[in-house]
Amino acid sequence: MRKNKRRLAALLLYVLLLLIAYLLQDSVFSELPIGGAKPLILPVAVVGAAMLGGRVRGGVFGLCAGVLCDVALCRPAVLFTLLLTLAGIAVGALFETVLARGFLSFLLCCAALLLLSAFCQMFGLLFFSGQKLLPLLAAAGYQTLYSLFFTVPVYLLVRLAGRKAR
Repeated sequence: MRKNKRRLAALLLYVLLLLIAYLLQDSVFSELPIGGAKPLILPVAVVGAAMLGGRVRGGVFGLCAGVLCDVALCRPAVLFTLLLTLAGIAVGALFETVLARGFLSFLLCCAALLLLSAFCQMFGLLFFSGQKLLPLLAAAGYQTLYSLFFTVPVYLLVRLAGRKAR
């Protein structure tokens, strides 16, 4: 009985994290661009969920976050659905095997995922639409730095969720 309560509490905290990240990304900070860039908060939340829950929960959370991210960015493609699902699995596996569950590991994983997200976003623009590289790199840099501001609150929320779920 006690184990089921912990699982339910963990599930509710995952859902809460997902909803907060989605609402902040889609409603609040989409109206507050810096340097023309808007932050990606859902990938940061995926790293947090994968750190806390491992590859299975990270993958499921990544799938849900990816769908919401594609909806928030009005993309008909499944770019973030695939990217965040695979990232949740990979990051979860890394935290299960080789990475310590500390802020530095979390920050580095977030930075890597955000840079990969920026590259995936600019790939089509660069190679198929003929956009210039420097403006795309500038936008990617602004987006990544802006998104990294959310690592501290997400990390603290994930750590709190981890303590509540135990």
